[in-house]
Amino acid sequence: MSTELEHIGPENGQFPLSQSIVRELGRAVETILSVGDADYRHKANGTGSVGGQFRHILDFVNCFLNGVDAGRIDYSLRERDLRVETDREYAARRFSETIRRVSELPPRHLARSILVRSEADPDTWLPSSLAREAEFVHSHAVHHHALIGEKLAGTDAVVPPDLGVAPSTLEYWRQSAG
Repeated sequence: MSTELEHIGPENGQFPLSQSIVRELGRAVETILSVGDADYRHKANGTGSVGGQFRHILDFVNCFLNGVDAGRIDYSLRERDLRVETDREYAARRFSETIRRVSELPPRHLARSILVRSEADPDTWLPSSLAREAEFVHSHAVHHHALIGEKLAGTDAVVPPDLGVAPSTLEYWRQSAG
């Protein structure tokens, strides 16, 4: 394994990159189960519903996982399962299935090279690595969790305080508090 990818290896039996995705998806399940049906389905300001945001996150992570064996990731091939947008229990189950799939991803796979279809030019496939794409889907989930947190402000939902907060910001907060 190259020096740049040594960080993918185990740290106390954990694989930090995969575990970061698992933790972020776990926050999604926690939030989905805390939101009432009306708040989950409510569409506001033309930006879709909370359920739609969760569906979008799930789609991207599953595109990533589906591309592992194929050696190609195409984020435009999203499932877009509308039931995830409207049925909270179903959405939580689908997220739990995806968490299991991420947890079972062999860490050595993260060092693999992969091609990713360009969104700007769909005829172009760009070189990447599974580690870089794992980092992308994690960051993408954090970003959409921030949007979800904004959509849920003022509702009765119990939103984890770190939902939608980047790891670097959480670390900054820890350092500033101490």
